[in-house]
Amino acid sequence: MIMVVMMRLLISLLLLPGLLSAEPEVSVKPAVELTFPTEAGKFYQLQRKKAEQWEDFGLAVRGRGAPLTGYHPSGEYRVVTPTKKWVKVWADEFDGDALDFTKWEKEENNYGGGNNERQAYRTDPKYCFVKDGFLNMAVYRDAHTTNDGKTQPYSSSRIRSQKRGDWQYGRFEIRAKVPAGEGIWPAIWMLPTESKYGTWAASGEIDILESRGSEVGETTGALHFGGAWPRNTYLAHSYQFLGKNAAEDFHIYTLEWSAEKIEWFVDGKLCKTRTNDEWFSEVARDNPVAPYDQPFHLILNVAVDGRFFEKTDQRADKLSPDAFPQTLLVDYVRVYQWAE
Repeated sequence: MIMVVMMRLLISLLLLPGLLSAEPEVSVKPAVELTFPTEAGKFYQLQRKKAEQWEDFGLAVRGRGAPLTGYHPSGEYRVVTPTKKWVKVWADEFDGDALDFTKWEKEENNYGGGNNERQAYRTDPKYCFVKDGFLNMAVYRDAHTTNDGKTQPYSSSRIRSQKRGDWQYGRFEIRAKVPAGEGIWPAIWMLPTESKYGTWAASGEIDILESRGSEVGETTGALHFGGAWPRNTYLAHSYQFLGKNAAEDFHIYTLEWSAEKIEWFVDGKLCKTRTNDEWFSEVARDNPVAPYDQPFHLILNVAVDGRFFEKTDQRADKLSPDAFPQTLLVDYVRVYQWAE
């Protein structure tokens, strides 16, 4: 009986070879090669025709004086040169199932940048991952010790676009929802890619969004500049939410940065303007734009406790165990530059 069953199985496998070695189907789609000349410094936007309408396709690119070539799905295309408007040059919509490492780098350390912070920045996916169209940056009460013996009671994440996305001036738009736990410090900010004017904060820092733990009825922004620590100084401001607070709903945080001024917006409403007569560089006082005349990159992180809470009684240790994870959700990050 066993022999009969085995013979029947062998015959079935011979009749159905796909069961032995199923080959994946190869899908081939037609593509077109597009090449167009460019002038150095001018922006170019590829557009594709859809339902008799021209729509932007991909990101705008700045010309370098040489032709640009790319391969795209078949269709009808044209190239336009936008002027007197913001053009999108970089973006992450977090639509995939993993962090895009062509755009972001995860950082790992137990020191977090000082300020008496109590988190370890770790690269494990548990603390930073993409799911359902959102970037999740989660804080857990997970103690972590580095090989030099430094221990922190909390674990979190910090990512940056350095050498993957660096810009001198632009419009930076982030849609995010912050956690509301005591002592939890989410931040979206910028640092110079190269420290031309010296170590922090001589080369500048731009804070787009900082949220102070459970005080989610407001958001703060700041500039740090002057000399190297401790000869540095700063300018800070806050914005009060009129409707749902920063933890109840997503809000759009925008920074517009030019040589003359830096402006902060929340949900399209201007909340603060700083002009270049308000900041300075200790080592370049004859340069009215310094230190904000260099390429900067984006940083997203969630810290825990620290000097940011000095004038409050907040402390993450007051949170119950089931209050974790405390999570910063980011819907998208979009970067625009001005086309003259």
